[in-house]
Amino acid sequence: MTHKVFVSVGRTFRAEQEVFLTAFEQFLQTQGLEPQIVNRNVFSSMQPLKFIEQVMQESAGTVILAFERLYIQEGRDKRGSEAEKPLQEVKLPTVWNQIEAAMAYTLRQPLLVLVEEGLRSEGLLET
Repeated sequence: MTHKVFVSVGRTFRAEQEVFLTAFEQFLQTQGLEPQIVNRNVFSSMQPLKFIEQVMQESAGTVILAFERLYIQEGRDKRGSEAEKPLQEVKLPTVWNQIEAAMAYTLRQPLLVLVEEGLRSEGLLET
């Protein structure tokens, strides 16, 4: 008997991300788990949050794979305020990782969060 597991992961853009994701999917399958990845192996024309909630409710747990999506070479945090700070080489994942982690937490699902090395640690992706 297989159990469905919701996997929050953005599209892969670099070869190493795709290699990791493919290997991770295969690992889950060898453990009797069926990864549910939106726009990879589960699809819908429903409103995204409703569809994600439906898939999560059918799943035994959630895994967050936070890969770099956005890279900011140089920028400002809290720009224009007294708390302004420079940003250098900031790597951020898709915002969907935060949304889906919060949804899984709210549903009281088992939650595993794997974060690519070097990503900014914030929200539900903090250590």
